[in-house]
Amino acid sequence: MSDRIPTQLNRRTALKTAAGAGVLALAGCLSSDIETADMRIGAPWEASPDPLDGGSMLRRLGVTEALVGVDYDANPAPELATDWERRDERRWQFTLREDVTFHDGDSLDAAAAVESLERTLESAAFAALPIEGVEATDDATVIVETETPFSPLPAHLSRNEAVILNPATFDEDGSVSEPVSTGPFAVDSFESAGGLSCTRHAAYHGDEPAIESVRYERVEDDQTRRMKLEGGELEMARILPRRAIDALESADGIDVYTPEIPRIRFLTFDTTSAPFDDERVRRAANYAMDLESLTESVLEGVDDPAVGPFSTDVTEWANPDLDGYGHDPERARGLLSDAGWSADPGQDGVRTRDGEPLEIEIPTFDARSLPLIAKVLQSDLSAVGFDVDVRTIEYNAMLEQVSQGSFDAYLTSWGTLYYPDPDRLAELFHSEEATLHHGYENETVDTLLEEARKLTSRRARKDRYYEIQSIVLEESPVAFLTNYTTVVATQTDVNGYEPHPVESRYGLESITVGDE
Repeated sequence: MSDRIPTQLNRRTALKTAAGAGVLALAGCLSSDIETADMRIGAPWEASPDPLDGGSMLRRLGVTEALVGVDYDANPAPELATDWERRDERRWQFTLREDVTFHDGDSLDAAAAVESLERTLESAAFAALPIEGVEATDDATVIVETETPFSPLPAHLSRNEAVILNPATFDEDGSVSEPVSTGPFAVDSFESAGGLSCTRHAAYHGDEPAIESVRYERVEDDQTRRMKLEGGELEMARILPRRAIDALESADGIDVYTPEIPRIRFLTFDTTSAPFDDERVRRAANYAMDLESLTESVLEGVDDPAVGPFSTDVTEWANPDLDGYGHDPERARGLLSDAGWSADPGQDGVRTRDGEPLEIEIPTFDARSLPLIAKVLQSDLSAVGFDVDVRTIEYNAMLEQVSQGSFDAYLTSWGTLYYPDPDRLAELFHSEEATLHHGYENETVDTLLEEARKLTSRRARKDRYYEIQSIVLEESPVAFLTNYTTVVATQTDVNGYEPHPVESRYGLESITVGDE
């Protein structure tokens, strides 16, 4: 990328740069008293010890590292590999950083990296990727071979599941209960309710962090996170409610950050069963929804309407020529009539076809304002003739429901660049690789996705991804609703924090707390 991704702050707070790490002694075992932590962080997610089983918090807190990282322009960047090159169409060479030490004192070499990666490649998370094998050709060189030319490989190796762990610490069955990696912080202990304590890794290969210890607390309720921050129990609180932004910004001693990140909220339609097997009905739903009003009301004007899977404010992979649908209820009604759904004033405005009402059910789950959004969509869709039943259930229950057979639509939220490459679109729209349950099949989209994986030219890849975005906007296997702005607040004595564009890391190694 040529342009740096903008980081939005509050209206009165500018980013403060770190005052210098200094050289501090390694902290001892962390006390059970939360007041002893140098950096206390609250967020809604559980900290898991295994990167293959929800261990993303380890990466964010700086415990784990991968061969490839993600820079602040949302591009693949060196991490444990100093560089990489494509030796031929199917072979990639990664050169390891020198003098890297695991948290237990063992040295990182290519053999350890390969053994760790082999575990990753055998996992369900990497099952769909065309990676044939990985080998160490000397102590500092890792070769990855793919079955077919695969340009997104470095981006996939930046994923949380691909972090490098010391294989000597794997349990007998290959699982991980005590993660030992190479990051600036080492796990001290996992705590009840999904918490985690870490201490500074004295032998870290990069700049030594100024923070001596980190205490992560899982706090599921967003208002509780806010109160803990305001009460001085946390130095950082993440995923705070939008309605709290103004109050937090005006509060003494608190800085607020509101960066847009590559995440969207969207409706997924079942394109294989009525009524959404008809493209006209899917398009009608898009025209019925007033996204401008939605974002200004329940989302407090913080998020913007989405027109595609990526925002042009976040990444150049976003097609800049997409216009979106706009709010046009009359056009929605006309499309429903064209699809055979006629208005029936005798049924409270609910349209019918062949004597059957236009009834739909939309399940969602309680996160990222989705239940509030669902109520707005219910009103908008009802206004053009849908009878909408909204249900808020557990996330896993929702996935189980929509994977068992036909459904109508479900409301969810995804990070669209959680690894820094638009190959993520294959997981949304490829007829065989999509993990969404829309049943959508388009040969042109499949071909474009497969071609884009093989090409080396960024411009050629971009052209194909732009075309894919245009097609799926038109055919609407999903309805793009909103982009996503996250809300993070810190104590004002937290210096050097810069929101990461894909949230893969909190950058704790660059932060100081207090007057250091």
